Amino acid sequence: MNKFDELRKDAASRRAFLQRMTAAGLGAAAIALFSPGFQASLFAKSPSGSSGGVTPARAKSPFGTIPGRTVNEQALNFALTLEILEADLYRQALNAASGLPLTTPLNANAGSYSLAISNGGLPADRTTDAFDYLVQFSYVEVAHRDFLATAIQAGGGTPVTANPNGYGFPGGPAADLHTLLVSNILPLEETGVRAYLGALPYITDLSLAQVAATIFSTEARHSAVIKYINFVDPNPNRMAGDQLVISKYPHPNTLEYFLTPTTVLTKASAYFK
Repeated sequence: MNKFDELRKDAASRRAFLQRMTAAGLGAAAIALFSPGFQASLFAKSPSGSSGGVTPARAKSPFGTIPGRTVNEQALNFALTLEILEADLYRQALNAASGLPLTTPLNANAGSYSLAISNGGLPADRTTDAFDYLVQFSYVEVAHRDFLATAIQAGGGTPVTANPNGYGFPGGPAADLHTLLVSNILPLEETGVRAYLGALPYITDLSLAQVAATIFSTEARHSAVIKYINFVDPNPNRMAGDQLVISKYPHPNTLEYFLTPTTVLTKASAYFK
């Protein structure tokens, strides 16, 4: 039995998983990881050459108006902006799939959710897995959000906050599970994968780069799982705005694609109310 099967079939394992992914646990992990050297890395020399203390706004910053004292802190707030968005939209998708009002807060009890909409033509076994993953991934995105916020605070920075007007899927969430995952959730995950890869060259601290890579890998696994369960090719497929890591790929699906931070923020703005 693989780990996902164990989580799906064993309530005790699901509870243990969620306990490990709580904000408090991740907050402690963030503080342990980023102290004491994290404060220094946030004041590290930026690509524009500024260093030490609070730096002025950088006109050529790859992260636009995302706040931060240096490019490292901007990178974390850039990632946090995306994770706040993803966590909220996952919550809305889970509510939609469970027949709940979209504004319902995420329930601390993952076992309280049950599928209340059409499966969209998925076989029974894949329907069960698809909904279970929707539940699990909703809590993971919250964990990413809280981890990044705690990391920024641990370094003495100020985390970005949610859009005061909220977020929403353009046109609203789909009415069946298959379309909800493929048309609503998958584009979020694909954008997240490309966002982390696109931000990586601008991070000057290796510990931050490693953290970004771990979240990148998780987002990529989410994307692959959603694709596989819904009969979509799980390999990287080029999308609008995608950039190549090298000038020419041996094959379209050989290497992952990335998006520039500016393109990511433009795509994310479509979900801002």
